[in-house]
Amino acid sequence: MKENFKIVFFDGVCNFCNGTVDFIWKKNKKRNLYYASLQSEFAKENLLNSGVRDVNLKTIYYKEGQKVYKKSQAVLRILKNLDGIYPLLANVALIIPKVISDYFYDIIARNRYSIMGKADSCRIPSKDEQEYFLD
Repeated sequence: MKENFKIVFFDGVCNFCNGTVDFIWKKNKKRNLYYASLQSEFAKENLLNSGVRDVNLKTIYYKEGQKVYKKSQAVLRILKNLDGIYPLLANVALIIPKVISDYFYDIIARNRYSIMGKADSCRIPSKDEQEYFLD
């Protein structure tokens, strides 16, 4: 069943990444997204089984069905699941060549710890979030 979920894989100790997950959670009222820390065994096994051999903590991954997206393409695909104007913005931004959008993604990814810091341990989901966070 979990292989058909829409899953956001993120760096669980990155405060910037956790803030991003909080934002996604608040804007995804459909509750059709699930989350997994890249540090979890679930993420390592699931991504490996999906053909991702070079898991990088600087990269956000998004799995929809059997397809895995990374970096800017993952972010834009995630935005398509949110409420409000975000799906429209994602569709417009998907026109931008991947090499350009990934360039800007990489700048943020390289500086994510200096932007918002790093936690000592992975994010602990709230009671409401628990069924959506996969170990």
